This record gives sequence, structure tokens and C-alpha cells, in this order.
Amino acid sequence: MIVALTWSAETMGATSMLVTGAVLAPIAVYCLARSPGASIITLIIAAAMPRFYVEIGGLKARPEHIAAGLVCVALPFWLKKSEVTIRWIVADYFLAAYIVLNMVSSVFTSIAPGQTTKWAMQQVVVILPYFLLRALVNNTSAFRRAFQIILAVGACESAYAILCFFSNLLFGTKFGMEIGQYDAVPGTFGTQYEANILGAYCGACSIMMLAMYLKEPGRKYLFGFAVTFVAMAISLSRAVLLATSFTFVVLLIYGMRRRLVNRRILVSIATAMLCITMVLVPVLLPIYAERFRSLEVSDIAADDTTKGRLLPIFVSMNDVFEHPIVGNGTSSFQLTFNYAEIDPNVDAGWISNTELRVLHDTGVAGLGVFMVFLVLLAVGARKVLKRKSNPELMALVFAGLVYCISFQATEGTLLAFTWVHLGLIGCALSIYKWSDKTSEHNAKKIATA
Repeated sequence: MIVALTWSAETMGATSMLVTGAVLAPIAVYCLARSPGASIITLIIAAAMPRFYVEIGGLKARPEHIAAGLVCVALPFWLKKSEVTIRWIVADYFLAAYIVLNMVSSVFTSIAPGQTTKWAMQQVVVILPYFLLRALVNNTSAFRRAFQIILAVGACESAYAILCFFSNLLFGTKFGMEIGQYDAVPGTFGTQYEANILGAYCGACSIMMLAMYLKEPGRKYLFGFAVTFVAMAISLSRAVLLATSFTFVVLLIYGMRRRLVNRRILVSIATAMLCITMVLVPVLLPIYAERFRSLEVSDIAADDTTKGRLLPIFVSMNDVFEHPIVGNGTSSFQLTFNYAEIDPNVDAGWISNTELRVLHDTGVAGLGVFMVFLVLLAVGARKVLKRKSNPELMALVFAGLVYCISFQATEGTLLAFTWVHLGLIGCALSIYKWSDKTSEHNAKKIATA
């Protein structure tokens, strides 16, 4: 349904688009209101395909925006019918404060308040899946189903990316590929925003697959790990390759300490890695050798890709010093920096580091609130995992480490897949916090009976 709405907007005129949307949107809302599972699936699938968009009022409306809007309209009907109580946690309020700070900076300190306010509203829509999942996923079974959907969508996205890569390699096709992204080498994006984002997404999925395999050894998780790891590798992102490899090692060490790893599991993982190596080395080794050869430790700016990321970072510091407290407005850097001077194929300026992007847009106040939000999720997850075994939450936490590292070189919080991931972590914390309180209450009733 979401794909149909986006396709109609891309291929039809304004009148036809409005007519099609007027017909399809109520049907979509009706279907989503009847089933929370359908809403969860819609949010997760839409978050994996931000490459598609249609321009509406000068803004790029992507499937993730349309999905969030439809689910937001359908949610009140489902809540009224099911009479579910939403249990908020402290981290949710800090995220809400972060949203408010985005609006404040965009309205009051931006050089173009009208434009940055639009982008701030777009950022709110991107963050909405976090809160929507918090409302839809309210018990353990729903949480596990949502997690399995993420794995399934990640595997499908990875398989499609692999198809794009080898189709280009063998037949010269261009679908799912950014031709010339790495000079003579094309970048694979599949349905994700761009190659580096695809790499981060698939790298995180590969870690989740591996974490689940350690807890529940089975062929589907091992095969899923192989497919998602290959998709991560063909993205040709150096930062993601290092982030995923590092997290892979950390996860294995954690598994050994928790006695999740035995000889049979190690042999199975080693066999899978050997198969991956045999398939990829002949194709990717020369490419990665050239990519890392251009990266000089003594002069990191000598590499064109690195220089393209470092220059906006240095330039953005001038804006940070000008408005250090509340920032310059959401996505405002593109108003002051013409990225086309570095790469003619890029339309707007962007800051590739997440912390600096948040600092630039929302100032010290926004960065502080954002970091507290992340710390609350991390600390809460650690407490839950220390008390009880939860493979899904463990997988989400370790996959989050991939994002934390890779987002130092590629900003991903402006897209919905990050907030879907964080939203599920928030759901887990809320569910287990409530279950603990319920258990304590029941224990007190039994003791006083």
C-alpha cells in the first residue's frame, strides 16, 4: 500500500496523485487500525526503503513519512478498540524534549526559519516510529514478533542489495546502484538511502542474526547472518566494515563469557565465514585494497571520501560557535554550505557525524538531551540483561553498537530505521519494567494473603 502511494506520486500528475491517495489512504488506515501487527510491519518495511520519494511542497516525502502518517491516524482507533495502556519510560520524555528543541532552534535561531521548520517537522515524522512502536508493542509476544519482522526485512533488503551488486557486476545493470560513487566503482544502496547507510543497516542486521544464533542455534539465523554480512561487505563502506567486525569480536567475547559459545557453534560460524570469504574475496579484495590504500594515517585528508566528510565538519564549527546553546535549526547546514563544490552529484550540504550534526542543529542543549536519552536506553538495557536472559534485547543492543560506530562517519538519525531500532529497545525496557512491577505486586499480595 505504501509503495503504491509513493509510486502513484512519482508517476502520475498532481490531480491523479490526489485522487489515488484519496482512495488508497482510507483503505490503508482502515487496515492498519484493525491490526497492530500490520502497523508494525508497515513501519519496519517503510523504514528500509527511504531511497524512494516524491516532492510535496518542496520536501521529499519518503515511504517512512507516509507510513508514519498513516499509522499515526490509525493508532487512536486501535487504542480505543483495544483499550491498551501505554507505559512510558523516562527515556521517552527526553526524546520528546529533543523534538521540542529541534522546533525551537528551527523557529528562533535559524537563518531561514520557514525552511528549517519544515525540515524540523520532517524530523518529527521520522522520529514518530519510535513512539508508535512504543504504543503498538506492549507485551513480550508483540516485541518478539516485531523483532522477527526486523530480521526478515533486513534479510530481504540484504538479498536485494546482493542481487543489485552482482547484476551490475555481471550484466552492467544500474538498479539499486550509485554509479561512480567510489570513482570507477559503483556503490550499492538497494532500497536504502545510500551505500553507507545500506552497510550500517545490513551490518546491524548481521550482528542481530549472529546474536540470535548464539542463543538459539538454528540454520535460519546462520544463513541470515551470512546474507546480511555479505550485503554489508558489498556496500564498500570502510567505517561500517570496521564497526561490524569490531562488534562481531565483542559479541563473540561476550558469548564466551556467558557460555553461549561452544565448539559446534564456533565451527558453524567459521564455516559460514569461510564460505563468505570464498565468494567475496575474488571480487572485493582489490576494491577494498584500493579504498584502504587511499586512506593515509599521516594525512587522512588525502583521501577524497574522507576529505568530503571532514571539510563540512570543520566548516560547521563556525555555526556551532555562533549559536552554541540551542543550535542553528534542523538540517540548517545545507543553507550555508554548498556541497556541490565538493561533489557535483550531491545537492545539499550535510554533516556526516551524528554528534556534531545534533550539536550544530540543536546546540549543547539538544546534544545533552539526545545523549541522556541514549544513555538511559543503554543503562536500562544493561540492567534488564543482568537480571534475565533476553536474546532479542541483547541482539538489539549489540546491533546498536554498529550504529554508534558507523554513524561517526555517516549520519543516520535523520532516517526512520534508526528510530525503529531504538523504539524496540524502548519497548523492551517498558515491557520488562512493567512485568517486574507486576511480579512484585503479585508477590506482595501472596505474602499478605
